[in-house]
Amino acid sequence: MTKVLITGATGLLGRALFRVFSQQDFCVTGTGFSRAKAPIKQIDLTNKDNVTELLNTIEPDIIIHAAAERKPDMCENNKAHTKALNLAVTEHLAIEAKRLNARLFFISTDYVFDGTTPPYFEASTPNPLNFYGETKVLGEQCVLSVSANHTVIRVPVLYGDVETLSESAITTITEQVHTNPISKHDNWAVRYPTHVEDIAKTLVDLANLPSSETTGIFHVSDHQAYTKFQIATLTASLLNLDKSGVTPINEPSQSANRPHNCALKDTRLSALNIHHSRPFSEAFANIVKTHLDH
Repeated sequence: MTKVLITGATGLLGRALFRVFSQQDFCVTGTGFSRAKAPIKQIDLTNKDNVTELLNTIEPDIIIHAAAERKPDMCENNKAHTKALNLAVTEHLAIEAKRLNARLFFISTDYVFDGTTPPYFEASTPNPLNFYGETKVLGEQCVLSVSANHTVIRVPVLYGDVETLSESAITTITEQVHTNPISKHDNWAVRYPTHVEDIAKTLVDLANLPSSETTGIFHVSDHQAYTKFQIATLTASLLNLDKSGVTPINEPSQSANRPHNCALKDTRLSALNIHHSRPFSEAFANIVKTHLDH
């Protein structure tokens, strides 16, 4: 049975990866840190000796590196921590995966692009606007230079079965509108919310293919475009609130620079006939309803 190690298995994407891979013919080990509890193994990924010891014990065939510091503003404010987790840990895992003859799937981001000339293809030249994107570009370069068997998976903003509404940048909007129906929301940056379960199913499909077909860069993204303001308006409708209380901010307004439109073109997945998607408005409504019912 193929052995899979998933870092960041307590996070939004990591939980979906752990669940979906566990439902298939894989032997799955998940790691986490502050939120880790059985069966997830607690480990500080910045401790290289402990990571190597764990890898030697498990001897994984596949490593999915989903752990990262993802919040752009936090990355700008704590560059040392961000660089340690997003770059140093990635480099160590890439080297160790090669040593163990394992395939590494590195989760990257659409924020490696500047958002000025969408859509972006797998071969498009990165040009990140913030430190988060910079560390991810460097992580990509490191992963691909260490081994020809490694893979970079670029994803956009994610949503899914959150533990709290604040866990995803998408469902955070629901929390904001619920708390303050008279609120302003970004209507400048165009995002492509993608469900974490669809990302996980895509990675299962790729893991089941020979490594020769899955090396290099893949884009995994839904193609339904929304601004935060549009999602806030949708939220107001779901909460039966007056939508006129939600107003747009039509220019950039956050401390870390954000790209305008980083639409990812998933040409390689299309060539492999791999496609997992769902209607955003329906999936988002189900998540909101679940939390309101609780």
